[in-house]
Amino acid sequence: KDIDFFFYPKAKPNYITSHSLVEEIVQLKSGVTQASDIENKIIFIENADPGFDWIFSHNIKGLVTKYGGSASHMAIRCAEFDLPAAIGCGDQLFSDLLSFKKISLDCINQKIHGII
Repeated sequence: KDIDFFFYPKAKPNYITSHSLVEEIVQLKSGVTQASDIENKIIFIENADPGFDWIFSHNIKGLVTKYGGSASHMAIRCAEFDLPAAIGCGDQLFSDLLSFKKISLDCINQKIHGII
């Protein structure tokens, strides 16, 4: 009886590197083991575990994940490769960004948004 409702706080991504870029995006879904069209794109993955390390053998431009934190496997790998990333965007932002063909990922200013 003490609680009528509550709000989930809006997720704030963990930005990796200090780079900025505007690129096309492609989403990889769970269970995908190969992708032929990830070159020169920003990759979107809901939750990337070490099984997705194969993406770093391609010339990807950036990474965006729905879940994860600053100490997650993908955050550490992106830092190692100096790859711009927004790790742990949360449900709403991740879904909103997927409606765009291109996004602007500005890690130094900690901003990410879609490009029409």
